[in-house]
Amino acid sequence: MSKYLINRLLIAIPTLIAISIVIFAILALAPGNPMGEFAMNPSITSEVRENIRKSLGLDQPIHIRYVKWFTAFITGDMGYSFTSRSPVIGLILQRIPTTLWVVGSAYLVGVLLAIPLGVISALKRNTIVDTVLTTLVFFGFSLPTFFTGLLFIIIFSIQLKWFPFIYNSTLQVKDLQSLIAQVKQSG
Repeated sequence: MSKYLINRLLIAIPTLIAISIVIFAILALAPGNPMGEFAMNPSITSEVRENIRKSLGLDQPIHIRYVKWFTAFITGDMGYSFTSRSPVIGLILQRIPTTLWVVGSAYLVGVLLAIPLGVISALKRNTIVDTVLTTLVFFGFSLPTFFTGLLFIIIFSIQLKWFPFIYNSTLQVKDLQSLIAQVKQSG
């Protein structure tokens, strides 16, 4: 078992590094300018803009910028958000509980659906029920999540009005009513 985990880890690390290189390159080569917010501000002169570019390292070649970014990322420095004017790690830590709640709820719903459907499919092997269930599950896995998510929001939130379509991250569970509201918005 430990040999298997070590092999998987040795495959995962280079894969994650390769993915980070590709994403970094795509973002660096994409049209647009990280200095766009400063470019629209008429009170910032071109000289100040150039000094900001140099201070952020945007005047260096892409491979040097990647090494600097990767080193900072490994040490826990994820940078600074100009939009919210705060460190990125703080924004991530702020959103982790809500993300884990939503993802955990989705996995729970998935397991509660998958186990009975799998048992039914196994019991009715090579019948029309098995074929229909297998086709539906295959179809569900094949659709992109941005499409199914939007489709479910339209059906269950807008048409049927079973769930809210906007997540309220400030909702605190204090009684049965607020617990039901939290479960509804996580569905």
